[in-house]
Amino acid sequence: MIRTTALATSLAMLAAAPALAGGYVAPVVDVEPVVVTPAPIIAAWTGGYVGANLNYGKTDTLDLGDGFSARPDGANGALRAGYDWQRGNGVFGLGAEYNFTKYKDDITGVDGPDGEARLKDLGMVFARAGYAFNDQTMAYGLLGYSHGKLELANGTTISETVKGPTLGIGAEHRFNENWSGYAEYAHTRFGTVDIVDQKVKLDQVKLGVNFRF
Repeated sequence: MIRTTALATSLAMLAAAPALAGGYVAPVVDVEPVVVTPAPIIAAWTGGYVGANLNYGKTDTLDLGDGFSARPDGANGALRAGYDWQRGNGVFGLGAEYNFTKYKDDITGVDGPDGEARLKDLGMVFARAGYAFNDQTMAYGLLGYSHGKLELANGTTISETVKGPTLGIGAEHRFNENWSGYAEYAHTRFGTVDIVDQKVKLDQVKLGVNFRF
């Protein structure tokens, strides 16, 4: 009987021990804060390229006097090369372009065609700045300096070097890692040309492809 009572008392004291000690205390675990690192922006547009475009261009009407006039226009082809740098969504590039054909038109008067006017050897160096919406598509503005030669052929040929600023806007889309296509509009002001005694302007629409590396 005495032994049974002592055992019961011991069990009661063991059961009461957690309560006397203030109850169960859960262990404290330090949790490291989770730091989310933003994914780095890949400079997909950084690199060089070479390419070509087909374009359509048209000058102002050239008033050649005595009722004669011409407006050189037509389809043309050009080669282009450049290099782009990307920082975040901004893209900046330098490049050059050369048209390997010419814009031309008959010199016409009251008696019909009499000679030909030609705008040829047209080249341009340019800088462009754009915004990359993603790794595939970019819109840009272009500022360039163009030069070429205006010829008037009527039995004899006279010519004059023309040059002036070019402003343009365009968009480029990458089809894959190496190939991209672009569409562009450019407006060039050559200033006053002595052989026609007037200011000459040129508007061009271009569709091209680039091989990027």
